[in-house]
Parts: sequence; C-alpha cells; structure tokens
Amino acid sequence: METNDPCRFLQPITIVFIFALSYQCFGATDQTTSSRSTVPQEIIEVSDYGEATRIAKEKSAMLLVSIRVKNVIASSDLVTKQLADPSVRKVFVNSKTQWIFCELDFNETSITLLHSTSLQQLRKGPGIFVVDYAHKTMHGRVVSILPRQNGRYYTFQPSDLLLLPGLPTGSLTQRSMILAVRRHIDRPKSTNGSFNTALNEAATSHSAHQAQLQKQGHHDWQRRSQQLRLHGGIVKEVCAESWPGQDLLDSCVDCVSCWRQSTGHWRAVCGEQSAFGYDIRQGTDSIWYATGIFIH
Repeated sequence: METNDPCRFLQPITIVFIFALSYQCFGATDQTTSSRSTVPQEIIEVSDYGEATRIAKEKSAMLLVSIRVKNVIASSDLVTKQLADPSVRKVFVNSKTQWIFCELDFNETSITLLHSTSLQQLRKGPGIFVVDYAHKTMHGRVVSILPRQNGRYYTFQPSDLLLLPGLPTGSLTQRSMILAVRRHIDRPKSTNGSFNTALNEAATSHSAHQAQLQKQGHHDWQRRSQQLRLHGGIVKEVCAESWPGQDLLDSCVDCVSCWRQSTGHWRAVCGEQSAFGYDIRQGTDSIWYATGIFIH
C-alpha cells in the first residue's frame, strides 16, 4: 500500500478472507425503494442553497451541492466547469433520477454548512456533497461526500464525480465504500451485480459488530452465512480495518488497498458477483472496520 509513513509497515493490517456455502433459498433482488423515472430527467440548477433544498424536496430529487475553492471565480473552478460539461451532465440525466445542482462560493453560507455535523467528513473545505430527497429510506440525509482537500489516501479526481449518479441507494458509509471500490485503478467488478438488501444489511451489521468489539474478523461467520439464506451459491466475506484517526474516505480507500494486497481478497472484490453489500463503521478506537459480502 502506498504510504509516506514508515511506521505503516511496523503494524501491518490483518486482513482475512473466508467463504461458505449456504443452502436455503432467498431472492437476491434489490429491495430498495426507488423514485427513478422511466424517462431522463433534466438537471435543475439553483444558486441558493435553501431554494435548492426546497425544490429537491418538492420534486423528490437528489441534491448535489458543490462548494467552490476559496478565492477562485466560478469560471475558473474545476468542478464548476465539469458540471457544465454536456458529457458529464448526460451521465446524471441518464440516471433516470431527478438531480438538482447547487453551486456555492466559499463564503459565510458555505462555511456554516461545512461546520454542520452531517458534513464533518468534507474536511471543512471545498468539495461536493449529495443529499438524498429521492428515496424514502434516505430522505434528507447526506449520502455522498467528495472533499477536494487532499487526505492521506483519498485525493479528489474529476472521474469521482461521474461515479455519483450510478451509486445505489444507501447511506453515506455504504456509498463511500462502493465508490472506493469503483474508483480503484483495477476497476473491480464485484459492484456490477445486484446491490442486495440482505447482503448490505449483513455488511452493515458486521462492520458495526467489529467496531463495537474493536477487533477485525469473521466473527460467528458460520451462523451469519446460514442466515443469509442464499440458495446454491458461495457466500464470500472480506474484512479490513483502517489506521486509527483517519476520516471516512481515507479509510474506505485504505481498506480497498489492503484487499488489493491479498490474492484471495482481491479475487472476491475484483471478480464478477451476482449480488453484493459493502459498509464500514468506526469504533471508539478511531479505527474504521470495513466489510464486503458477496454471492457468486
């Protein structure tokens, strides 16, 4: 794993991999409530955050907010130019979900937003966040963040913006893990399958369990794999943990990089899977614990 910290190699992260057969029948379909239209939805641009929020609620839309770099005019801002690019806008339009774009200068209003609890992962600087008003299960929640200030492992790339419309309905931690997988240079294929509700809930539960124990591992895997009730398939699980004191996206990218170092892990993460679920949770030890669960 790339690092500038020589101590990284003094305490290598333990990453483990296991799979098991599950014999009971279960439908591997995505149960997420969606407001997707059958036709493309044109993007609505609103410069006022309050008004953009009102419209997003009214139209049951996804609200994308971009906070520009300080002291950079709109015409020179990288993301502003990207959001105006017809090829980029087409990706959002073709998602069949209504999108509201709101661009803000780095001023008093945006700084107030950045200090809110829901945006603590944006590194208190310029960046992009998405609020979901399109799906009942996530209504009003921040579900994606792309900080433009460099972190230890996550550095914003323009291509990250193009991943946002294709992320499945889910929480900030779930979507951040999936984004970290999809942005990897090897282009892993595990998230090409169905975003499965049962697998996703299992990944969430196990990440939370590891965080509570402050110990990474496949705890009680035999029982858990049986409870997934996936008939005739091989259920696979991968786990990883971050270094202490990192933020969400640094930790997501870090954990994916850990899996990349293991042939067994990467075979599961990079391979084609019929269904998948990912999540990550932070323990009181400030370490993030990631889980991926798949059915082939």
